[in-house]
Amino acid sequence: MNRTEIGRMIRYERTKANISLQKMAAGVCSTAALQRLESGERLPDFFVLERLIERLGKSVNKTEFLYDEPAHEICYLRERIELFLEQKNEEEAARALDYYESTPQAGEPLHRQYICQMRAVIESDLRDNRRAAEKLLEEALAQTVPGFDLHRLEACVLGEGELILALMLLEAADDRGAAFIRTEGRQMLAYIEQVCRDEEVRANLYNKAAWLFGTVLMEQDGGEALWYALQGERVLAANCMLLHLPQFLDRIVRLTGKKDRKAQAEWQRQRDALRSLYEEYGEPWEEDKITLWKNYRQREIYLVSELFGQERRLTGESQEKIADALEIDQKTVSRIECGKYKPKPGTFRKMKEYLQIDRDICTTRLVVDDFALLDLERDITKKNSRRHVTEAERIYRSLKMQLSLEWKENLQYIRYMDTMYDKEFGRIAAEEAIERCWQAFRITRQNVGPEQLPGIVLCRTENLIINYIARCYDGMGEKKKAIELLEKMLEGYKNSRVDLKYHYEEMALLYHHLAIDYEETDQLEEAIVWCDRSILFELRCKKANTLGFMLQEKRYTMDRITGDRSQSKACYQQSYQLLKLMKKDKLMKSMREGYKKWYGEEVDI
Repeated sequence: MNRTEIGRMIRYERTKANISLQKMAAGVCSTAALQRLESGERLPDFFVLERLIERLGKSVNKTEFLYDEPAHEICYLRERIELFLEQKNEEEAARALDYYESTPQAGEPLHRQYICQMRAVIESDLRDNRRAAEKLLEEALAQTVPGFDLHRLEACVLGEGELILALMLLEAADDRGAAFIRTEGRQMLAYIEQVCRDEEVRANLYNKAAWLFGTVLMEQDGGEALWYALQGERVLAANCMLLHLPQFLDRIVRLTGKKDRKAQAEWQRQRDALRSLYEEYGEPWEEDKITLWKNYRQREIYLVSELFGQERRLTGESQEKIADALEIDQKTVSRIECGKYKPKPGTFRKMKEYLQIDRDICTTRLVVDDFALLDLERDITKKNSRRHVTEAERIYRSLKMQLSLEWKENLQYIRYMDTMYDKEFGRIAAEEAIERCWQAFRITRQNVGPEQLPGIVLCRTENLIINYIARCYDGMGEKKKAIELLEKMLEGYKNSRVDLKYHYEEMALLYHHLAIDYEETDQLEEAIVWCDRSILFELRCKKANTLGFMLQEKRYTMDRITGDRSQSKACYQQSYQLLKLMKKDKLMKSMREGYKKWYGEEVDI
């Protein structure tokens, strides 16, 4: 996806939502800059583009970002600031914020907003100075929403970050905030559901609002507080998000005890199953109040320097040859690949064209005008992961009809999905599926085969294709080939300077498949290692897509080693409760059947 497609998608979504240019750009960039973006003339920087996507009510986690080094350094600096605040290390947090204020970007509205927000956290959480925090939060909102009024939310176009600031302001405003919550809490939740059309964004914001509103009502109306807690848990579990789920579960257990002992016991089993997993893997169970400022970001991040370096090496050309061809200094190419130099727009474009790189600083898995098609693609992925393959194919056929084959990303996706469904429903053999998958893969990776995989970081669709090839090898009984392929792909990610959590989907899939493949090839100790890595990775990424299944897989593998399943009942019950918590109905059914066969009794006790 190049800047023309990105701009066209932004314009399409903005006009569909009936948002004016002036409202969309207000406080973030000039109207002229937004017009240049929509016409495909020029992309803004990463932070502006993210906020514009947020203001459309969409998740930046669906977008892959190609970062230059200065943007990556700012993101890393923000992570450090937030870590210091979580650790209640006021001195280091303040020092990092002082450094942030010394950077060239600090005077720009979005950066100034962030700095004010984090200084407000220091005042409220570490110094208990709510009045100072309130002033800082008002200053933060004023950067992008001048004249902000909680009672007139519909008058503004607010992104995820701005809505979080509004919630923080409610919390800091004491009695005024509590009065607003008591009278307008449900209306604000409805507003969040209305403007946050993406379910990931909705989950992140909705749970924070539900927690804050429930906290205010705890002493006055336990029933209303419980309603908010159940709503927060519902949206988190629906998205398999662990962020703040521990606090909601603790609150639900406490509040249901006053009304329904049976319901309390059921919730307590699910809470305790998750809590014991946290304890086993040394992850802290969140018990304090929910930190409203703590955001949920798992967008895909790739570095310009790494991308150019790996693509050049794949061509077999030297830095000197590329420098001569592009009529630039060889030292410039070297500094770009080392991350010491941000390529100018013209140089960036020349290198992309020479290396035949289609990606721009921002891309999505598919090239579409309508974000709703990306939601369809995510729904297909979710149904495939839950083995609702017939329904997934039906939705895919609808999506396929709406995709333009003009773009490589779309063509690759369609070739892969057609192959996968043909294989899943027995229309082609595994050998043909492997051949067709490699053809699909080489639409974007013309000269890449298995031996080149350790040298590159794949995008999401490319990762899915290689994973599926490995699955086909599994089905043919060639599990050694499957493992070799997955390990080569994993090596590429491990060689990146980007934290692996920013490739969550890809890494979670790799860990999952490696654990199963090692178990099925009787390399049982290795399988347990990969189960542990998978579970720990999910916990650290605050996700729970595979927790229950991987815990079950680990225990099953250990039973194979010992030859004794009699000591495993508690672990299987824990796994079942985790599946129940995350609404994994098909896996729950399968486990009930297995448990009854093994132990002669029901697991759900």
